[in-house]
Amino acid sequence: MTTDRAQPVAVQQVIDELPFGAFHARVLAMVAGVILLDGFDIQLAAFSAPAILADWKIGSAALAPVMAASLVGMMVGTSIGGRIGDRYGRRAALIGAALWFGVTAILTAFSRDIPSFAILRFVTGLGLGAAVPNATALVAEWMPARARSYALTVISVGVPCGGIVGAALAAWLIPAYGWPTAFIVGGLLPMLLALVMLLGLPESPILLARRGDSDTRIAALVARAGGADEGPFVPPPAVSTSGGVFSPELRRSTLGMSLAFFAALMAVYALLSWVPVILAGAGFPMADAIRGSLILNLSGVLTSFALTWAMLRVGSRRAILGTIGGGLAALALLAALLHAPGASKGAILVGVALAGAGVLSLQVLLLTLSAHVFPVECRSAGIGYSISFGRIGAIASAFGAGLLLAAPDGLWLFFGLVAAALVLLAAGVAMIDRHLPPRSDQTAAA
Repeated sequence: MTTDRAQPVAVQQVIDELPFGAFHARVLAMVAGVILLDGFDIQLAAFSAPAILADWKIGSAALAPVMAASLVGMMVGTSIGGRIGDRYGRRAALIGAALWFGVTAILTAFSRDIPSFAILRFVTGLGLGAAVPNATALVAEWMPARARSYALTVISVGVPCGGIVGAALAAWLIPAYGWPTAFIVGGLLPMLLALVMLLGLPESPILLARRGDSDTRIAALVARAGGADEGPFVPPPAVSTSGGVFSPELRRSTLGMSLAFFAALMAVYALLSWVPVILAGAGFPMADAIRGSLILNLSGVLTSFALTWAMLRVGSRRAILGTIGGGLAALALLAALLHAPGASKGAILVGVALAGAGVLSLQVLLLTLSAHVFPVECRSAGIGYSISFGRIGAIASAFGAGLLLAAPDGLWLFFGLVAAALVLLAAGVAMIDRHLPPRSDQTAAA
């Protein structure tokens, strides 16, 4: 009996084979809650912009440094936060990120000029950026195999869902109580959730095994999740000989993921930032132009779940490349409709929905894939590095797309930029050599 108990147990296999239960639902709810509030706080400056412009009596161009500061902060925070998660733990990094962007959001409510506002948005962006790679890694390392990809999709759509919920909340708060109130609420909510996570969020058992933590502690976590194994537990075998994302075993996939995220976020942020402006220029009333942005987000969120299902069955390479093809076709249709003199507003909104389905869903598929590409020894850092590189694409598109739209034939140039980003994304996906295999191949391997 003693000999049997001394046999090593692969902790990854233990987690993979657990049934999805109330414990997993609680972990997913807490982590998804952080990302939802992350998405809310990311767009707080945009929600508050009209009220701030009126309050401070400034022009819209004056807020450009504020918007850029937030994106730069997120870029830095994603990279640093990923490394912190690998070194000190996903749980600590995620709770710290929530507290960080909660406190700094509240401080932002007391800004009285553009420099202080921009500095605080940069500092807030550090916490906003740090949350995503650690949330992704923690969910990937706690969810059973059958639920993992769908759970990662829930995390991935948290940011746009946070924007949708935040828009509705801000539309009520700001007119009634002023823009600082939105920042105070946007800061208090993640701070409260951080306290909940302090009490109930577990650390990754796979990361603990990787560090050589006590079998007793890991067994207690496994028991909370519905397992009965007592160890000794062994982590998954290391993929990276150096433990870094640029080791020979991971270098090609790291570069491919970084290029893919750069291109994906360039395309996504071009649409998110400028679709309302494009629709208004096409004759849509302001309310309908904003509704077009909502349709864009919702179609991307809803399609992501269907595409995740497809990715598990045909593999990530085929699913992502097929989605890119669909996105290019949707962009061509939307561009043609916007240039067609007799196109109805309903038809144009259908084109917007198809563009959202084909373009916005790509970042969700990439985030799900990234949890597979990067092994436990550098998962948070790898995801963080890739998304940080992607933020550069987001910053470039936010400014570059606006310049293109102002040029003669700017609408064609705009859609050409988004289409070129999707082609670049396909090149990045082709570079990755650690793709999710089709389900039949996974079954055969098992």
